[in-house]
Amino acid sequence: MKIGNEIIRLEEISPNHWQAKYRGNYGIYTIKITIDGKKTTKFSCSCPSDYHPCKHIAMIEDAIVERIAQNKKVMGKKTKQKGNVTVEKLLRTASQKELYQFIVRQARYNKDLTNLILLEFAEKVTEKNNNANPYHVILREALSRVDLENIEDDYYHDSEERIEFDALDPVFAKAKEYFHQKNYREVILICKAYIEEFAEWLRQKSKKFNEIEAFIDAEYYEFPFRMLGHVVESSGVDLKELYDYCCVEIRNSKYKVFDNDFHNLFMKLSQKVNPNGFIELQDELLSNISNKSSYEAEIILKRKIDLYKLNEQPKKAWEIIEENIQIESFCKKLAEKKIKEKKFAEAKKLIENYLGKNQNKTHRTSWDWNKLLLEIAQKEKDTPTIREISFTFIKDNFDAEYFKIYKSTFADKEWAAAFEQLFTRYKNKGINAYSDRNSAADILVAENAVERLMEFVEKRLSVELVERYYEHFATNFPQKTLLMFRKVLDKYAKDNAGRNVYEHIALLLKKMQKIDGGKKFVKEMVEQYRVRYKNRKAMREILSEF
Repeated sequence: MKIGNEIIRLEEISPNHWQAKYRGNYGIYTIKITIDGKKTTKFSCSCPSDYHPCKHIAMIEDAIVERIAQNKKVMGKKTKQKGNVTVEKLLRTASQKELYQFIVRQARYNKDLTNLILLEFAEKVTEKNNNANPYHVILREALSRVDLENIEDDYYHDSEERIEFDALDPVFAKAKEYFHQKNYREVILICKAYIEEFAEWLRQKSKKFNEIEAFIDAEYYEFPFRMLGHVVESSGVDLKELYDYCCVEIRNSKYKVFDNDFHNLFMKLSQKVNPNGFIELQDELLSNISNKSSYEAEIILKRKIDLYKLNEQPKKAWEIIEENIQIESFCKKLAEKKIKEKKFAEAKKLIENYLGKNQNKTHRTSWDWNKLLLEIAQKEKDTPTIREISFTFIKDNFDAEYFKIYKSTFADKEWAAAFEQLFTRYKNKGINAYSDRNSAADILVAENAVERLMEFVEKRLSVELVERYYEHFATNFPQKTLLMFRKVLDKYAKDNAGRNVYEHIALLLKKMQKIDGGKKFVKEMVEQYRVRYKNRKAMREILSEF
């Protein structure tokens, strides 16, 4: 029985919007595809692939084409067969009362059908009653069927995954359909209901599921605001009512999850309806924050800057930055501006003042400040300062860029002693646990000290070290390099087992073959491994290519 790599389900959830469930190597993926004629206009896949698009998109596109062709073929056959019973024929013979009773009866037991009917005909309700918004009920029902209990473990143990809500897809598709029909009133109603219902649902679920917001796909936060943004940009729309709605609701704390998207929408609306409205709101929000250096204050001020930039008012944007240099990112921007203008003394004073006032909270970002100070020192050709700052970048771990800058501050006769001091420092520190690199070996590579590098690796033999650095000395010392490979691989094969291990061994053997004398050397090793590990079936299979 086939248990992997198969399409479990493929369906057209609304016109031109397809959804598939695919069982892959790492679980079940959700693939969504929107088509326009024969062209895919939008797609997404929940698989962990780094490729965009992943291979599943093309696979599902082919399946959709095949499904459409099959449907046409089936329909064609049915029309040719006389007397063949079809849904269309049956519906023509049923009375209105019979159809009504059937649909009501089926909807009673089928929540999906109920929601689709409500969604399809909700416009009839809004046409008769301008104050009605039936989409609240539809969305509330759709969200109530999201079962977080069963999916919690899957998502909470893999932060790469994001929760998706299939029940909301028909609502999204309907909003898009109305937008293309230029029925902006229904788009606005759907989006308003979505914002309110999703925020309330999230507030309730957050009480039980910690940090659930971070595990939900970004599309479910962005969609209503993206659609409303399209409405704002459309011609012939009276936006006053939407502006008033945003002006009130944006102040409600329950919409914090939509914060940036809500404010970006309000910014667009303000430009069209009340140019000063957005700035007035930001000033009001800022007045309620006592700490003007806080992240909250920074976000609000950045919004004002964004508006001024949008309105092509760069001078006003810079005024906000200059008036708020207590905020680190603003101080940096101003310092960068001063450096660009060659006002080095002013830039240094700005940086030094900020660092002096914020000694306790800048240790995490000292790298960025030092980069600016180093840039100034280089432009001023201040060698002692260049040496001092560049050393801060390489004192704990090797960095090729800053090592080169540090070295440039020494005369040739001075460098030998400085190099040995730095090499000893790295050697005593050992391997960097975060990057799995060896700074002592890296500095020998940078200095092209080939023989010393080979001796260094030989004394600390490991698969990782040999694999990482062998290319630097293999040409000059092929026999010694091959012997090193043999030692580490013999131990590696003895202490470890499993297909991944054997594939890694095969990869290293291929690298050995490219070294002078390597083909003969590898042949002998493989023969020995076949005898020594005759009971390892997977290993024999993988090594059979040699």
